[in-house]
Amino acid sequence: MQPTDEQRLIARVLDGHAEDYGYFMERYGAEVFRLVARLVPMQQDAEELVQDAFVRAYDRLPTYTGEASFSTWLCSIAYRLTVSWLRRQKMNYISIGERQDISDTDIDKLLDDETRIHELRTACAQLTPDEQTLINLFYFDDRPLREIAYILGQEQGTIATRLHRIRKKLYLIIKQMEKHDR
Repeated sequence: MQPTDEQRLIARVLDGHAEDYGYFMERYGAEVFRLVARLVPMQQDAEELVQDAFVRAYDRLPTYTGEASFSTWLCSIAYRLTVSWLRRQKMNYISIGERQDISDTDIDKLLDDETRIHELRTACAQLTPDEQTLINLFYFDDRPLREIAYILGQEQGTIATRLHRIRKKLYLIIKQMEKHDR
């Protein structure tokens, strides 16, 4: 379905044809679930948050301006809802101090080595929910920086800086794991 078709469908939903909203749930449900499930440890909680995100998006549908794609707008709602839920749950995550003297070449060598996939996944699990989301949106979902900035409600430059710092943090976590294994 073309974006113009989605806009027409949104207009129909706003005109009282609520049953047409099911299209969006079917089309974007898996994408929104992946985003939420990466942050929330229990599948049942993730499913509930996804439902809440679709309800909230439905309630806010009159405010959708088309500034971003509908999926980006929906992911933004789901992300903010999930972060709020995590804060209420007081989830604790390991934080590793950042060092500024690591070169990008060192990071690239470490993170591009195929034998490090398991270590990288373990290291990613130690990131905060915000950091995990940023890594997932950029590297695994292949979203451009402007979409990520919209979803997270931040500037593109901030997102680029945060990605750089998170990569350094991952490097340090993996190096620390290597020391521990010796």
